[in-house]
Amino acid sequence: MGVHYSNSGEAMRAGSKSWARWMEEKMLLVIDVGNTNITLGVFKGKELSGTFRMTTKLPRTSDEYGITLKELVERQGIHSGDIDDVIVASVVPDIMHSLGSALIKYFGIKPMVVSAGIKTGIRIVTENPKQVGADRIVDAVAAYTLYGGPVIVIDFGTATTYDIVGVDGTFEGAVIAGDSYLGTGYD
Repeated sequence: MGVHYSNSGEAMRAGSKSWARWMEEKMLLVIDVGNTNITLGVFKGKELSGTFRMTTKLPRTSDEYGITLKELVERQGIHSGDIDDVIVASVVPDIMHSLGSALIKYFGIKPMVVSAGIKTGIRIVTENPKQVGADRIVDAVAAYTLYGGPVIVIDFGTATTYDIVGVDGTFEGAVIAGDSYLGTGYD
């Protein structure tokens, strides 16, 4: 199995029409690495074919990630060899080497990693754009794509975040609240 490099970034940079055409034809594995969980989904075009969740807190080797990810995908009846591309949004840099290596070794794909500076169609106009996490960037892109602007994006993760995307697709402001489990009785 050879490694192929993601064309999704080229399609994304070429503009939304090119990106939309690319998405209709491909199978995409999306990975959101949060502080508590790694959430995954497989899209065939615009249809969500399966979702999976793993804990982030366990240290894993690239082989452990690769075998686990491949098994999760296959158990949903999705042939891992049919996946054309992978996009990762991560707020946990410590696992990215092992996770990226796993995707290359077990899926034959070098993932596109969302980070500050990647062209998404959302312009970040905060005081320090590099401080906006990848999770918040993809949330803003999704909300703006689905609903247009202005839109408020609320994410109930390890912390609750509130982001504002303007009418013209600018990421204009953000608030981070404390632990979303605070006061719920959960550990």
